[in-house]
Amino acid sequence: MSSRLPETEIANWAFLSTLDKRKALEKHVQPKKIPGSYEPFRQVFGDVVNKQLPLFAQIEQKTTPWAKIEREIGKRCRSNPDNLKKNLEIAKATHDYCEKHKIVALPVDVTSLSFGIGYLYEFGVPLLMRYPDRVVAVFLDLRRSNGLSVAARDWVFSAMHERFRTAYPDFEAIGLEIWRYRSDKNRTIVPLECGVVKFGFDQMVDEVKEIYSIYGYVLSGEKDRRRRSSGGSGSLL
Repeated sequence: MSSRLPETEIANWAFLSTLDKRKALEKHVQPKKIPGSYEPFRQVFGDVVNKQLPLFAQIEQKTTPWAKIEREIGKRCRSNPDNLKKNLEIAKATHDYCEKHKIVALPVDVTSLSFGIGYLYEFGVPLLMRYPDRVVAVFLDLRRSNGLSVAARDWVFSAMHERFRTAYPDFEAIGLEIWRYRSDKNRTIVPLECGVVKFGFDQMVDEVKEIYSIYGYVLSGEKDRRRRSSGGSGSLL
């Protein structure tokens, strides 16, 4: 298991009490079956959202046909039919949404967020989604379960505000959206728009540092527990 905590967990656990953070982290480190990955979808995401080539930005560029996207995802999921189904569902929902709303994606070079804990965070994809009437940065809330809580959405919007608007004054006027994928058969996208940015960056840094401080203790305790269960010596502390 990677020691880097995912963006979704950071957002869900921020501003919980210290005790609740610890409970969430203790549950997180328990062995569990991971039901596949959305990495195949992420690898073809540019094609799915009609990513434009910067050198030809003034020329209308053709969208990638769904059949080609389907083949590319298939190549990446050959040995796992369940993961193929999972990635095709989410890709088709995204492709259909972009076609329906006439969205094109514009690549942007934005830096990751650093909270001073040794890991970088990508709140929002490095693309701007251009609707006919607005331009937005987007965070993908892909999970069927354990996705962003209502409170966590405020955290994500605040993090996106820092990453896109604060760091790059040219993007000050862009919108911020979370694309929430429903747990229905079609994984329909529900776009959630940012209202008021609720948290400052210093507040977020303090929360992430507390999460990782507790995480260190939890990981140390879990290692000791596994050592004892395997017949080894436990911690002397």
